[in-house]
Amino acid sequence: MENIELKLLEELNKLQRFALKTPIDSKNFWRDWQSLYTTVRFSQIAVKSLLEGDNLSQEEVKHLKRKLHLLREIENYLKELREVALQVKGYSIFSPEGSEEGNDDLDDLLF
Repeated sequence: MENIELKLLEELNKLQRFALKTPIDSKNFWRDWQSLYTTVRFSQIAVKSLLEGDNLSQEEVKHLKRKLHLLREIENYLKELREVALQVKGYSIFSPEGSEEGNDDLDDLLF
């Protein structure tokens, strides 16, 4: 059991670089959010690019697919933070669960 706890701690430490620590109501939140979101999106693009290559072993493909899944989870976390921050500012974005419709308007509002 101690081994799994150690592994969990290691995973949490790796994820800390994606934690947005800037308070939602501070002036720097959107700058920090955008920077972190850009890092995650570019990382996803890089992983997808590598997956399209022909020179990968099965082990490398599995690793990259796990990495891509993790990056998508981090992206969801950042989007949840965005929604909370918008609600704090008085904006409310209503869209069906899992739908990406309406995000273009939101992106125009934020950027």
